[in-house]
Amino acid sequence: IALPRPGPMAWALESLGQPPTWLLVLATPVALLFGYRWLQRRLAAMDEASARAEAAALSTKLQKNPKTFTKDELLAYNGMDRRKPLLLALKGRVIDVSAGADFYGPGGPYGIFAGKDASKGFAMMSLKEEDAHSDLTGVDDDHLKILDDWYSKLTGKYPTVGHVA
Repeated sequence: IALPRPGPMAWALESLGQPPTWLLVLATPVALLFGYRWLQRRLAAMDEASARAEAAALSTKLQKNPKTFTKDELLAYNGMDRRKPLLLALKGRVIDVSAGADFYGPGGPYGIFAGKDASKGFAMMSLKEEDAHSDLTGVDDDHLKILDDWYSKLTGKYPTVGHVA
């Protein structure tokens, strides 16, 4: 009885060695790549959770002992540092809008207000960078009423953590 002659695939596998050897050679880099990517995602998630916990602890501390912020100090709470709560001010009152980060955080529709006393922007219902400040000079009574409405809404929704000097 004649045995069939091995084909080219069988020859290629024989040249790699026994199946455990070639399987190990092929599987090791794939396993290392997937393991590395999994570890990166896991570490990033742990870092994000740690940053959120740190920001929440600082917010709680500020709610218990409100702080007087300078404009420069307030700017550090604009959402770029995930370890700090997301703050904004209206009429000098600083509130923690971290719960509304989708709106007030970086990339959000009202993100230009974060880290600032943005009273004029709210009064004028303006999303222009040049209006994101506290100077209400020249703002008419109708727009001041709009600011009062925003002030009532936001200070009722978000905790107060201080005021701007």
